[in-house]
Amino acid sequence: MKGQEALILSLTLAATALVFAPFFWILGAVAYNGALVLAKAGLGFLLKRPPLPGTNSLGGIGTVIEGSLLIVGMAMVIATPLSLLTALHITLHEDSPIAKLGRALMDIMVEFPTIVIGISVFLIFGLALGLGLSALTASIALAVIMIPYTTIQAVEAMKIPKEVVYEAAVALGLREGHVAKIILTEGKGGVITGVLIGMAKIFGETAPLLFTTATSFDILANSPLSPVSAVPVLIFVYAFSPYTNWQEVAWGASLVLSLIVLGIYIAVRLSLSKGGLRE
Repeated sequence: MKGQEALILSLTLAATALVFAPFFWILGAVAYNGALVLAKAGLGFLLKRPPLPGTNSLGGIGTVIEGSLLIVGMAMVIATPLSLLTALHITLHEDSPIAKLGRALMDIMVEFPTIVIGISVFLIFGLALGLGLSALTASIALAVIMIPYTTIQAVEAMKIPKEVVYEAAVALGLREGHVAKIILTEGKGGVITGVLIGMAKIFGETAPLLFTTATSFDILANSPLSPVSAVPVLIFVYAFSPYTNWQEVAWGASLVLSLIVLGIYIAVRLSLSKGGLRE
């Protein structure tokens, strides 16, 4: 019996190591190569413009960081209120056909190919409506991707408050608007966690941005309707370039992007550890 237990333990440990080995290998490669680039370029790497073709300098990724922050911020402005309103309806009317359909659609959208979302948004907003490769077009694509993640998390965060206060609130004759406000207030920690999860998801998205952003990285966005690029797109283009310094920039940008996403997930874990879902 002890031999079987030891065998099972060994197999489970080996399987766990096999699962995590590729992740740590990728993380180690990004950390090592990215750190070399950042050590060579210094803090100016975060502020300077990317290098031009034919030059040997590393330059920086300042323009694409600005682009990423702009489109992610705009996507959050679009997605957050829509997600909260959808989550409130699903929570308050969970047995209605519309709420059931809404929850099913959110589950489907989580698994939907993001590249299809990107090309669809480009065809509708970029071409048909004439927005082109703009920050607004890119933010709409990211907002569509963010909505299901934030909505599902918000629904789960508001379930317990609803079970606790809904019947009492209805018995007291409170209007649905007041009930929704109470539920949202009680579940605000989990809702904030959902917004952070959605933000982390879209910050590293590449596929939809290939259709909605420019591949000219030496530009700063002047308005939501101006062309813009992003860190993931620069990584995609520079990693396959024939220029050694562009490949180095891609490594440095990969490390910066990884640190940003990791920082967001750490904030999520801290929120959960402080009882975010129970507030």
